[in-house]
Amino acid sequence: MNDTSSSASLAESVKTLGALFDQGTRAGLSLLGSLGSSSAQILGGLLENTKTMGFSGRSCGCEIPPPCWEPQPAGEVTSHVCPGGTATIRIVVTNDSFAPRHIAFHATGDATGVVFSQSGLDLGPMERETVAVSLPIPATAKLGEERDVLVWIQGCQEHFLRWNVKVASGGVDACCHEVPVHDGPDLVHHWYDHFYCPRPCTHGR
Repeated sequence: MNDTSSSASLAESVKTLGALFDQGTRAGLSLLGSLGSSSAQILGGLLENTKTMGFSGRSCGCEIPPPCWEPQPAGEVTSHVCPGGTATIRIVVTNDSFAPRHIAFHATGDATGVVFSQSGLDLGPMERETVAVSLPIPATAKLGEERDVLVWIQGCQEHFLRWNVKVASGGVDACCHEVPVHDGPDLVHHWYDHFYCPRPCTHGR
C-alpha cells in the first residue's frame, strides 16, 4: 500500500470517528430534552453522589494515618466536672499479638494530680485489661478552667490520648469515658506505606 492510500484510509477513519462522536452527542442531547426540566436535577444528583463517594477530582477522600514510627493517636476526650469533683476515664488495652507485653502509663502536659489505678499492665497474648485514670478538681476551681493532659500508653507501640478536663457547673462526676487501645506490631503493608517502613514494635527499639 502506497502513502496516498494510507493517507486516504486515515482520513476516512477520522471522518467516521467524528461522525460517531456527533451521533453520540445528538443522542445525549435528545435524551436530556426528553427529560425536560428534571434533567438538571438528575445531573445535580449524580454529581453530588460522585462527591460523596470521593470522586470530586480534588482529593481521593482517603485519610492517611501518622507514619508507623510516630506515636499513634488514641483519640481525644473531653470531661466536664464540677468544682470538688473528680474526672475519670477508663483505658481498655488489648494486646493484639501472640507475645506477652508490658504496658506502661504516664501523663504529661498539665498533669499535676493525675492518678493511675495501675502504673502498668502485664498482658499475655490477646489479653485485655482496664486502667482508670483520675484527676481530682479542687473545690476552689473556677468555672471555665481547663486542664489539657496527655496520657501516654507505651507497649509495642506508643499511643497518646489527649484529655481535656473542663470545670463546669453542670459536670457529672459519675461520667466515665472508655477509650479502647489496641497494641501490637503493625504487620499489614498498606498502600500508603514505603516499602522500607519497619513493621515490628516501635517502642524501645
